[in-house]
Order: sequence, then C-alpha cells, then structure tokens
Amino acid sequence: MLKRTAFCSILCVLLVVSANGAFLPEDNSADFGLKYGESITGMPPSKPKIDGKLDDWKYAVWVAFDSEKELLRGKAAWKGKDDLTMTWSTMYDDKNFYFAAAVWDDLFTPAAVPADAWKGDTIFLYIDWENLGAGVPASKPNFARINNKAHITDYSGVKNQNLPNSDIAIIPTPELGKGGMIYEVAMPFEWLTKENIEQGSEVGFTPGYEEGTDNLEKKAEIVFMCWHGLNPDDSANLGTLKFEGPLAVNAYSKLASTWGQLKKALH
Repeated sequence: MLKRTAFCSILCVLLVVSANGAFLPEDNSADFGLKYGESITGMPPSKPKIDGKLDDWKYAVWVAFDSEKELLRGKAAWKGKDDLTMTWSTMYDDKNFYFAAAVWDDLFTPAAVPADAWKGDTIFLYIDWENLGAGVPASKPNFARINNKAHITDYSGVKNQNLPNSDIAIIPTPELGKGGMIYEVAMPFEWLTKENIEQGSEVGFTPGYEEGTDNLEKKAEIVFMCWHGLNPDDSANLGTLKFEGPLAVNAYSKLASTWGQLKKALH
C-alpha cells in the first residue's frame, strides 16, 4: 500500500466516447496493475456535476463486471456482455463519496414503486467501512430509476434518514443498449459512516447489479452481478477499495508508470 505522504497521481489512458461525443468508460484497472477484486478511488480536481454525464470521470479507475465469474445468480439466464454489463468507478473528496456506473442492458425493467426498489433493475453498494472482513457490511445504499425518477434507498442495518436526499442521476443511454443507463451519485460521508475516511484508508467494497423480480419462483433466473460472484451481504466476500490521492487530468500525456510499478518504487 502507498504511504499516505506519497505522491499519487492517477491517469486513465483509455478514453471512449459515444456517437454524440459523451464519455463512456471501459475497464482500465489492468493499466494500474490491479488484481481482481481490487480498485482505487481518487480525488477529482473539482466536484463532479451529478447529471448522468461521465465527462467528469474520464481519468478515474474503472472496473467491469462482464463475465460469468461475477454472477451470483442467473448463470443460465445471462446471455453475455450484450445482455448485461456494468462498468463502474468511485471518487471521493473531503466531504463526499462518489459512485458512477455505465450499465449495458438490452432491457430495462424497473420496480413499480420506490418502496420495492429491489424488485426491479437496480444497483446496491456493499461497504465494510471498518474493513472487518466479517459480518454484514455497514453500508448498503441502493440506486434505482422508478417512474422516470432516480431514487436512493438505504438498506443498511443502521439507516441514515438523510441518505435518500443525496444527489443522484440515472439517465437512459441508448449507446449502452435499449435498456442502457448511466448512474451517478454523490453521498456525504457523514451520512454513510462514522469512520474517518482519508487518503490511505482501505475498505471492503463491491457494487452489485440486480435484474429484479417480484416473482420469487423466478428469482434464481434473475441476473445478479458482483465481485467474485459471492454473497456480498457477507463482508468476507467483498473486494478492496483503496483511497488514494489526486487524479491526473492531463489528456495529452501518457501514464508514466502503472499503478503496480508505482507501488514497487515506493516500497
């Protein structure tokens, strides 16, 4: 792990744009020497605008859930990358934790009402802020687009009544398929955890994407994707998210060294 005083400048060298010029992400985690189940969150140069456009996220670290090893459920139903793929990222500053995802989907099926967000297509975050590696994750926010409006629901064991008031945008994006969506969220740390999260912190983390259903008989057929394809309600199954320094924003330079090389140089 990097020392807290070490320079941490992160640059995404692979940029992807849609037909209308908007940024659409691809997995670039290998460019940083990251192992499976590991990601980095960095500090943006300015607070991102929560509008469902990912131009503020061009230089973040992106991870894709796009293979059978991410399937907790739905191995018989998942038809491959054109059926469902989630490419996600995180950023942070001194006040907020940011999450974004580009979801390729051939069919979007929302829940009927916000109270039943889990019955429709939705994203959960599972966060073990203390990095205990055991028990139920402390945080479990949920993001869903229902009746053409973005909603946050707090499924954590100890809920914060303010969390649903966080900034969120979930925008249909045809470049990502007929049911494709871009998710973008900003959540204040004070509404998520009592832990002091700063550069050098490491937490247990995984997003989970669910194609929901209110038909329990078909639950096993519905796709659920998360790191390792293991139950994320157990913190032992989460990946690792490391909080590091500023993200580089020089679009004209190349990455001088991969994340792995940088770690070796500082050890």
